[in-house]
Amino acid sequence: MAVNSKGGWIQDRILGSGGFGQVVLWKHEDNDQYIAIKTCRVQNEMTEKHKQRWKLEVDIMKRLDHTNVIAARDVPPPLEVTENELPLLAMEYCSGGDLRKVLNLPESACGLKEYEIRNLVKDISSAIEYLHGKRIIHRDLKPENVVLTQSEDNKTVYKLIDLGYAKELDQSSVCTSFVGTLQYLAPELFASQKYTCTVDYWSFGTVVFECITGYRPFLPQVPPVTWHREVCQKSPEDICAYYDSDGVVKFSKKITSPTHLCRSMQAYFEQWLRIMLRWDPRQRGGGLGEDRKPQCFKFLDTMLDMKIVNILNVSTNQLLSYPLMEQLSMQDLQRTIEQETKIKVADQDILFASGAPPEPNQGASQCWNVPGEEDWVVFLFKKGDQNDPKIKFKSIPPRVQQIVKEPSTLLPYPEQKKAWAEAVWFCNEQVIDFKRLILSQRAAMLSLLRTNSSFLKLKAKMVNECDQLLAKLQYFKESLQFDLNTYADQRATGGIVSDDLFKKWKNVGEEMEMIKTQREQVNRVDQLATALTTKIVELQRSPFARAKQNETLEEMEKKSRELYQDLRQAGRGNREQYKDHKPMVQVVVKCVMSRDKSLSDLYTHLNKICGCKHELFKILPDIQKCCKDISEASDKLLKEQRSRQEDIWNLVRRAQIQASGDVARQDSRSSSNPGSDHASMLLSICGESTAPESIRVCEDNKEQVRRMGIMLDDVLREQDEYTSMMDWSFLPPLDNT
Repeated sequence: MAVNSKGGWIQDRILGSGGFGQVVLWKHEDNDQYIAIKTCRVQNEMTEKHKQRWKLEVDIMKRLDHTNVIAARDVPPPLEVTENELPLLAMEYCSGGDLRKVLNLPESACGLKEYEIRNLVKDISSAIEYLHGKRIIHRDLKPENVVLTQSEDNKTVYKLIDLGYAKELDQSSVCTSFVGTLQYLAPELFASQKYTCTVDYWSFGTVVFECITGYRPFLPQVPPVTWHREVCQKSPEDICAYYDSDGVVKFSKKITSPTHLCRSMQAYFEQWLRIMLRWDPRQRGGGLGEDRKPQCFKFLDTMLDMKIVNILNVSTNQLLSYPLMEQLSMQDLQRTIEQETKIKVADQDILFASGAPPEPNQGASQCWNVPGEEDWVVFLFKKGDQNDPKIKFKSIPPRVQQIVKEPSTLLPYPEQKKAWAEAVWFCNEQVIDFKRLILSQRAAMLSLLRTNSSFLKLKAKMVNECDQLLAKLQYFKESLQFDLNTYADQRATGGIVSDDLFKKWKNVGEEMEMIKTQREQVNRVDQLATALTTKIVELQRSPFARAKQNETLEEMEKKSRELYQDLRQAGRGNREQYKDHKPMVQVVVKCVMSRDKSLSDLYTHLNKICGCKHELFKILPDIQKCCKDISEASDKLLKEQRSRQEDIWNLVRRAQIQASGDVARQDSRSSSNPGSDHASMLLSICGESTAPESIRVCEDNKEQVRRMGIMLDDVLREQDEYTSMMDWSFLPPLDNT
């Protein structure tokens, strides 16, 4: 096949074709630059009005500059056309394709994920508001005119394209031309009535409804004339219409089919859609606010900025969602949870995926995270044993129940397609639910391990302090016994005595013997803690501790998507082989059986984790009490040891006083011996049972007595020598008679 090349630009492929135009992707062979160029395929067959519309689109596109509106580019000179031809429209290339391509994916059969819807609505509403601010009505909003591209931070960006039907408002802001795609047209456009920019509100609301549910809101398979006749009867608040089993048209103010939205966000979107899908164009959009901004965009901004926390009530497998108002505290959030779940605030065990609990003194916003492709979920457990969890399995949608009960009953293709789409949604929800529960058990296990770590440290502290206490007690007993023995010995030799003191020491020794019973209590608690630790180790070895998914559920979800895709791609002539629902029913039944078995096993494992945590908190007070008792016993032991030392020091002081008195009364030669005896007596009283300071004081006292004796001997000797040298002749002779 010949390659179309012009001046270094190579034609890559055709991106799309419309009524008159065709968009071709070109790639530069040197720098891999891409550019999309819209050309007119049938300009020779176009009326002057159509040519003017073509030129208007090119002119409008060149004047626009917004992130969410496709950007016009300069046409490369080698690709430019002659002046006689209709101008080309060069545009940036968006590699993600259009929104219709995304909606046609099997996983989008019942709508897009919440994160995708939020981004889409935010981007396209910004583009519409920008166009209306430029006094431009798009008039042809539909999934085919929304394209996707990736930003530098790898985020999907949605852009509006194809302004071929766009019209600049005149001064009266009213138009009358009939344009656009019928399935997304506002009623006044369909009826060729005068219209304003609110026609874009209807089309935008219709596109958003389809992105949420997978189908258009009002009788999507009905011919235009019948559609207009039936839907015009809706009330201002109705946002969808469908045929019931009797063929009667029913309207609803709520979304009646399965979606991927959390309940809070779905309620907000339902409220917003009631504004956007009003039949009366004067009421549509809610009018203008005081700042001249349309109320529908103001409400949308508030809605998309709302912080919503998702909490999985693990015991019932129910996902709760709550909007977070400003300054909402954790206590306020917990009281709200209590009102719905009947779980008292004191019994709520709220955990993050990390296993850590929220800070009670911080706001409830800590339970919220910036929306992402993966849902941010906080897990709610009920404290205590989880012996009888009331699991709420996600119910099978009514259409799926119908084909399960009657798998051979033929259905019209639109009904069959919707039933199979809901089967895909159901299988996907089982996979999501199981993954959430796996994350919940992981959070519970991490919380248990986190608590067990502190628990083991406290237990080790208890055992260590108990060992130290018993060692102190042994030293106390040995030193006390030595003091008692030494006291008895010096009493027998006539030393200082005190019967009251002796009796007191013996009583204290008997009291301290009671400390030994602390070891029995510690051993009992230690055995319980060791047994619990063994259980926790076994839980860590469980297959659920490493599980990330259920392979059977994943396989059934994949199979359901394949069946749905085959049904859609079969074409009208080849759908006979898919009229039998048995293949899809088999997938659904196997999915349910696998879910029931897996969740039963998973909840058994969860019960064991919660049971261990409950048991841990039952043992924890015993450990804390043991630590407290050990600390008090240690303090008492130290107090008695100090008291006995004070008693010994009192005896030391008495001995010192007595020794000093004896030294003053005795002569120089005999004074040293009693002092030495008193020092010996003091040493015998103090003995080895006293502290090193006591022994040192006794030795110092003994040394002082010895030195005092030597000093007295020297004084007496010098006095004798001095006396012998004196002249005593003046004294009268002694009378010996």
